[in-house]
Amino acid sequence: MLNRIFEYALFKQINVTKASSCSSYFNKNPVTSFMADRLLLFILILCFSTAQSQHSIENKYSGIFRHGNFSTEIIIDINQKNDLNQVFFSSPEQNAYGIPAREIGIESDSIAFVLQSDFFRYEFKGEFQGDSLNMNLSIEKDVYPFALIRNSAFQEEQISSRDIRFRSGNLLLYGTLYLPENPNGKAIYLVTSSGDQDRSASRAEAQFLARQGYITLHSDKRGTGLSDGNWQEAGIPELCMDDIRAINYLSETNGLNYSNIGIKGSSQGASKVPYILSKMPELGFGIVVSCPASTLLDSDLNYWKNRTRKELSEDELNQAAEVQRSVFLFIAGEISREELSNQIERVRNETWMSEVWVPELDSVRTDQKLNYTPMPFFEKLKRPILVIQGSSDEIIPSHSLKTIQGLTENNNPQNRYVELKNADHSMLFQGESDFPYWPALHPSYRSEMLKWLNQLELRGK
Repeated sequence: MLNRIFEYALFKQINVTKASSCSSYFNKNPVTSFMADRLLLFILILCFSTAQSQHSIENKYSGIFRHGNFSTEIIIDINQKNDLNQVFFSSPEQNAYGIPAREIGIESDSIAFVLQSDFFRYEFKGEFQGDSLNMNLSIEKDVYPFALIRNSAFQEEQISSRDIRFRSGNLLLYGTLYLPENPNGKAIYLVTSSGDQDRSASRAEAQFLARQGYITLHSDKRGTGLSDGNWQEAGIPELCMDDIRAINYLSETNGLNYSNIGIKGSSQGASKVPYILSKMPELGFGIVVSCPASTLLDSDLNYWKNRTRKELSEDELNQAAEVQRSVFLFIAGEISREELSNQIERVRNETWMSEVWVPELDSVRTDQKLNYTPMPFFEKLKRPILVIQGSSDEIIPSHSLKTIQGLTENNNPQNRYVELKNADHSMLFQGESDFPYWPALHPSYRSEMLKWLNQLELRGK
C-alpha cells in the first residue's frame, strides 16, 4: 500500500470506508493508530512542485490499471496554472482524488511525473498517441505498462453532483447528491459512520452506486466537514435521527417514495442500519457491511485482543482483557473512576499492563455509544437486508455474520448473507496480490452488492 500517500479509509470505509473500530471514542486514541493507516481515504503529505515545459497538453485521461489479480481505475488530470504544468492523480476505487504529482515533465509527445510514499517511489512515464496515453509505472526495478484514454473519447455513463444542506433539529448539515445520467428510479443513502469522518470517506462508494443508476446521497456527520454540531456528545439515536432527516430530504427533493430508497452502512454505520429501518419500516432495503453482533464496546475489545494476542500468552491476554474492558466500561459511564483506579492499582506491576490502553482519566468524556448494540433491532427487522463480512476482519467479533443470520434469516426471504474470504473490515483484499504496492477492494465486494440489488429489482417487478 502507498502508506502516507494512499491510506485507505473504508471504512474513513468502505463505507469502504476507514478501517476503524465501530465506536467513536476508541478511534481517537493512540492504540488505534492502525485504523488511520487503513483508511479507504488517501492522504498525501507531499511537497508539490511543477516544472515548466515547452508544451502543455491540458486534458483528463482515464483507464484501468491491471496486473495479475489486481486492477483499479486511474485518472490523470493535466492542466496549467500560471504557465506551470500540473498533474493530479486519482483512483476512485481507492477513494483517492486529486493527489498532486511532482517532478513533472511534459513535452509535445510525452509526460513524466512522480508520486512518493514512505517506502516507495512511483515513477510514471508516458507517450501521447492520438486519444491514448500509453504509460509505464516503475516501482523499484519493476515496470508495469498500462494505457489511458482521453476523456472526450472515453465512453462511460456520466453522473452529476450537487452539494446540498438540510436541517436536523437546530443543526444545519451538509452533503452531496449524485444524480445518474440514466436513473433507475431508486436511491441509496450512505449512513454516517464512526469517528470524525466526513462525506469524503464515502465519496467513492457514492459515485460507484450513482454509476449503477441509483440517486445517491451522503453527508457530513454532525461536527464534521461543514456540518454543525458535535458527534462526540451525541448518542446513537441522535446520530440516527440526522440520517433519517437526510433520507427525508432525499425523498422530498427527488420525488421518491420511501419504498424506492435503500440505506447502506459500514462498521458503526452498519450497526445503525437496523435502527433506522425500525424507525422507517417503509424503506426499501438495507445493506450492512462489517457490522458487530455485539455492543460497540465488545467490538472494540475484540479488536484490542486481536492486536495484542501476539504479544501475550493466553493467560496474560485474559487478565489484561479484564482491565481493558473496565477501561472501556469507565468511558461508557458504566463504572466509576474510583472503581477503575482501584482495579488498575491492584495489577499495576504486572508485565502485561504495558499492553493495556489507559487514557488520561481526567480528560475522558463519557461516550454511551459504546453501550449500543444493533441486535434487538435486527431481531425485529422485516425489510430485506444484505449482510457482508470479511473473513480477515480483526475488529468485529468473528461470529457476527452467523449471529445476525440466525436472528434474521426467517424474517424476509430476500435476505442474503455473504462472507468474503480474505476481506478485512474495510473490504480490502488481504490475500496474495500480484501488485502489493496499492490497496485494493476485495474483487467480489461490489459484485455481490450489485447481484443482490439486481435480484431485488427482478423480484420487485
